[in-house]
Amino acid sequence: MKVLKTYFEVFEILKNEFCDFNLESEKVSIQEAVFRIVAQNIVSGIDVPHFDKSTVDGYALRCEETFEANDENPAVFEIVGEVKTGEVPDLQIQKGQAARIFTGGYVPQNANAIVMLENTIEEDGKLYVFKPAKPGENILRKGEDIKKDSIVIKKYQKLEPAQIGVLAAIGKKDVEVFKKIRVGIISTGDEIISQDEKLDSAKIYDVNSFTLYTSCYKEYALPKMYGIVKDDFEALKDALFKALQENDIVLISGGSSVGTYDNTLKAIESLKDSKVLVDGVSIKPGKPTIIAKVGTRAVFGLPGHPVSCLFIFNFFVKRLIDIILHQQDTSRKVLAKMKTSIATSSGRTEFVFVKLHFGDEILAEPLYGKSGSINLLNNASGYIRVDATKTGIKAGDIVEVILI
Repeated sequence: MKVLKTYFEVFEILKNEFCDFNLESEKVSIQEAVFRIVAQNIVSGIDVPHFDKSTVDGYALRCEETFEANDENPAVFEIVGEVKTGEVPDLQIQKGQAARIFTGGYVPQNANAIVMLENTIEEDGKLYVFKPAKPGENILRKGEDIKKDSIVIKKYQKLEPAQIGVLAAIGKKDVEVFKKIRVGIISTGDEIISQDEKLDSAKIYDVNSFTLYTSCYKEYALPKMYGIVKDDFEALKDALFKALQENDIVLISGGSSVGTYDNTLKAIESLKDSKVLVDGVSIKPGKPTIIAKVGTRAVFGLPGHPVSCLFIFNFFVKRLIDIILHQQDTSRKVLAKMKTSIATSSGRTEFVFVKLHFGDEILAEPLYGKSGSINLLNNASGYIRVDATKTGIKAGDIVEVILI
């Protein structure tokens, strides 16, 4: 009797088998690098800022001369000039002197504070300051933001817009990032036809190739379709061999028959350096899932039904991509209250699709449908997990919804 793996056993297998996956890198411009993952630590070659600069519009002066200033007894300064943004001032602040300065301006020598405009009055070349200033007030010191020779972005960090801003601030024009993971997609089954063909008899249009292809774009992956392969061992073996030469991961979407499942398993096992890691998982949907390793590459035999197929991509393939890229689980989750009760009885861990309703509280409404119903996913916000030890979830219970 076949022993099915639990889903957390599968996670451990993926982690152990593919954690040292060899990723290639490439150099791209920083404007093209958003959402890419850096391939090495990035060290700043400069201080940011590289000079003491003002963070407000105001006046540069010596703060100790303002310590006794108040509304009745303002500190008085002679205005000796103006610091223009983008220029290095040629003046020095002496005792009793102040200079106009604007946000981003170079703090003149001997000044140790910037007083804001609203705390001053300027009249007849004199500056009246009505509030004490602290040392360093409204000044961003040289290197206070980023120190020269410090690591600003670490290897495996994903570049969001904020990180692109950091790269621009330290003068980077390009950055070394990991190449995207290449994913080959094969759809199998005698009943599957392309959208170019006429729909008749018991044929159905290929759905999984397109849901898998577009799902790859949500992850760090570049997909390539290898067409529809009929339920023929040799044809599948040839398609799989070709896809493995060109990709890091190959996804085989199976038909609904037992024969297709057997062909997928046989085709994998027939290849040199192949190792079947998982042959069935104790979950619903997705029980007939195959995971294998051929050399250093991963092969997934996915269920043929669209709901099961896409669920297994999100649950296992996405997890493998995160492992390869040294990313934490990037699934988006939200807590919600069950709108109605659900009952389970499969003896396996079940994943139930739900629709979220937002109001005074977030409600999760369970959706029911067969695994072949693609419209079930169209209406779903995400899914919840019901462990094999449970017989269901009651209305009002708080659940974690994994968003899709």
